[in-house]
Amino acid sequence: MRKITGYGKATQEAVNNFERYVGFEIPADYKHFLLEYNGGTTTVQNGKFYVEALDTLVSLDVLYGLDINSEQLDLQKLHENNKDGLHTNCIIIGNDTCAGKILLINNDEEQGIFFWDQGWYADPSSQDENIYKVAESFKSFIEGLKIPEEI
Repeated sequence: MRKITGYGKATQEAVNNFERYVGFEIPADYKHFLLEYNGGTTTVQNGKFYVEALDTLVSLDVLYGLDINSEQLDLQKLHENNKDGLHTNCIIIGNDTCAGKILLINNDEEQGIFFWDQGWYADPSSQDENIYKVAESFKSFIEGLKIPEEI
């Protein structure tokens, strides 16, 4: 994953504990990412991902990891603080450079990576409609990241 500079490697035990905590098995590609990179940032500042429903590029700020000393970067701590407002089998895996969040959803109705326009910055986002599918899988989300010279 040349597009991500990681925070190290998560342990298998940390991944297993997180899955038990959230109550569902996370997809294999995301599990592999945690084991190899444990979150991180884009290797080049202002890496972006495309949100088709909004016809816009969004700047990726960070992808969270496990057992990270910073509460703002730790997957489990963020899940603890936000779980009441999330869909079933949904975790916040990162954020953009504004108030948006990157979600991984893995339930019967929907699977994939989604952008949650929490601050309703993009038109037509509203309180009722502000979650948009970005990719079918975590792997395709990472593969779709654009770095400035590709834009």
